[in-house]
Amino acid sequence: MAGRSEDIVESDSRPACKYGEKCYQKNPQHHRKFKHPLLKRKKRENSEEETDERTKRSKLNDEERQVEEPAISEAVLKEFNDSYQRIPIPLDPSSALDSDCEQEDPEEEVAKGQDFLVQDSPEEARFSVEQKFLLEMPSDFFDFWECCTNINKEKPEEALLKAGLTLVGPYDVLTGKLKKIKERKVSHYVCHWRYYYDPPEFMTVIAGDKDEFHIGYYRDDPFHLPCFVASMSTVKQGQIIPLGENIFAGVCSYLKQRMKEENPFKKAPLQRLYKEVESFAKKNDYSLLSVTKHMKKRNKKVVAKTFHGGGIVVPVENDVGYRELPETYGNLKKMLQKVVDSKTEDEQMKNFDAIQEIITNVQFAFDEGDSGTGIELGLNLFTFGGEVFHKPLLHLLSVGYDLLERDPFIDILQAHLRNRRRGSQMSILDPDS
Repeated sequence: MAGRSEDIVESDSRPACKYGEKCYQKNPQHHRKFKHPLLKRKKRENSEEETDERTKRSKLNDEERQVEEPAISEAVLKEFNDSYQRIPIPLDPSSALDSDCEQEDPEEEVAKGQDFLVQDSPEEARFSVEQKFLLEMPSDFFDFWECCTNINKEKPEEALLKAGLTLVGPYDVLTGKLKKIKERKVSHYVCHWRYYYDPPEFMTVIAGDKDEFHIGYYRDDPFHLPCFVASMSTVKQGQIIPLGENIFAGVCSYLKQRMKEENPFKKAPLQRLYKEVESFAKKNDYSLLSVTKHMKKRNKKVVAKTFHGGGIVVPVENDVGYRELPETYGNLKKMLQKVVDSKTEDEQMKNFDAIQEIITNVQFAFDEGDSGTGIELGLNLFTFGGEVFHKPLLHLLSVGYDLLERDPFIDILQAHLRNRRRGSQMSILDPDS
């Protein structure tokens, strides 16, 4: 595209976005229509490329094809821009997480953050979801809603109820349930159906009826579309299990496994559901493969598996961007367990010394451009679990995400750590959750 690699200069005839650097718009057509400061355009150029690739690879048999994006009217763009502004507000000063994070090092400032209030919801559903959850959803997310509407017109979110599944999270924007929220804070929205072990890269969209089973999208970068759909549950606590490249593949993978486990009487309704989802997916050219060539390609870019198994992808150039941790995962887990098992505060501080030494090494890695190492350690602390690790993991991930310009992940992480709950009812609208 002409001008994409150039700075915003006077010769650029496009009108300037009225929000400038404060623009939170992530839709590629908006950034093609309006010019923005260089920093935001750098992020968005990557997102546009990822969007084009995701559009191609979401199709059956991974055929390489170009699909035109639907035209968006100026009225819709104006309505989105007027609604999408987020009003910054200070975090609750009484928060223990904040009070414990007072640091003289200015680098620590990124860990303090702030919350945001959102304006009235845009009428366009995809804009409304992004406004509240900070992440853009792929086309298969909305097409799956249409599929569920065909199955259950009255309550599409319950279309898969016979399989023990309910559409949740950002789907509650489409159901209208989130209109009931009293305080329109970003920190509330991003915690809606966010389970204890869900890292910032994972967004739950379907909840199961047992073992805290849930299905969601996993993405490496908040400005890119998801890499794959995966499941998590207490059966393999904290583990991310890839199911496919889109939500149709994810649900079909689950249904096939569920049918193997059920008796013939309970299998019949599952078979009917499977056929309806499969038929819609094939009609709309969605691949139902559990592993695609693009997922394999992404796996080759993974620099670290992490405790959750989903892995992380960070830019590495001339061996700068990531270095291995100085401890094996097995030894690191033993160190973390000793901290958790400590009987006294003094014992805990003593056992934490080994962890602190690794964190110090990661600080050197940050200084030398290896941001992926800090993200790896931070996610490992997050997946291991335990409030004792919240402060160090908040710092590690905040600095790492900031260096990679993955700011929305910082907002999601901060909100989650202030409202990190165990259990199966993760709705912010449920008073008992």
